Amino acid sequence: MTRDEGSVATEIVLLTPLMIIMLMFVVHAGRAGQGVNQLKHAADQGARAASLVARSRMSSEAERAVIEDLSTSGLSCISPQVATSYAQSSMSSSVTVTVSCQTSNEGLLLLGAHTVSMAASSAEVIDRYRAGG
Repeated sequence: MTRDEGSVATEIVLLTPLMIIMLMFVVHAGRAGQGVNQLKHAADQGARAASLVARSRMSSEAERAVIEDLSTSGLSCISPQVATSYAQSSMSSSVTVTVSCQTSNEGLLLLGAHTVSMAASSAEVIDRYRAGG
């Protein structure tokens, strides 16, 4: 008959660091996934805001809307970049807003996680009856 006393405690001591690292990886992956969704929402808001103003104000309105949405959503973006482009065809005009940033790795340094670059874009048809020109 063998003695198994203390084997459970030894297993827990050996497995705890691995479980903590796995948990931190799940947090990192979840943060990146949620960040992409929030970034897409911010790009949608920026494109909508840009579509409602005159062409000369599109970039500033898009950036304002994106920054406002990112700050209210709680996404920790490091230096977000907002790019606005205008396209016109014979039938309609549209504005595309592209938002890119890097996520913060705050709280994940033990995992060795680096910042993750994310980007999202959204296009909106320009509402010619509301825009200023």
